[in-house]
Amino acid sequence: MLDEEVKKEIEKFNGLIDEEAARLLVMERMGKLTLPKINELEEGNVSLYAKVESMSRKKNVVKAVIGDETGHCLLNLWHHNVGIARYIKEGDVIRIANAWVREGKCGKEINVGKFGMIEKVDKEIKTSIDFGVKKGIFSLKGILNKKFPTQVYLGDEEHFTCKIIVDFHEIYLLDERAKDIQKFKEGEKIALLWLCRKNGRIYANELSRIRRLSQG
Repeated sequence: MLDEEVKKEIEKFNGLIDEEAARLLVMERMGKLTLPKINELEEGNVSLYAKVESMSRKKNVVKAVIGDETGHCLLNLWHHNVGIARYIKEGDVIRIANAWVREGKCGKEINVGKFGMIEKVDKEIKTSIDFGVKKGIFSLKGILNKKFPTQVYLGDEEHFTCKIIVDFHEIYLLDERAKDIQKFKEGEKIALLWLCRKNGRIYANELSRIRRLSQG
């Protein structure tokens, strides 16, 4: 019975997933497998549900910040999953199967490659934002105390960076985020979502978002 269901699952995805990924999906659907939460992730193979908070699409890889009730982490999609990601948007809930977890520069990262899969599912996941500097992906809020002039770097591509001070935190905004901050004035209260700390510095990259907060 289980083997038959596994074969059907592989056919459902046109052979793009391997037997291990299909078996995990079938067992989870039959209630024989409990999937972990993000705060329970350990290095190694994993399958889970998560909500897509932000996405960045490039030619050969799609990156996303995903979350559940327990936290957030980075998701990297490779191979055929890059094409599947065209049908997924921010706010969607996805099921991830046969991925692998490793420790990256922004905390634990989930990678879905040749033998893994993602699919959009009809499921609700409520995420919450825990503000404060911590290991991995995090968010900050506070007063935009200082906005420094934008720097432009010319090479194969044009890149921008802008340093800001938010409640005594130095934050380096890259490219589109450096452009976004020009919409805000010093003294405004803002939230910076999905930041990452590298080599002692805090960065806002293509997956980050900047929001205006009420002054109250």
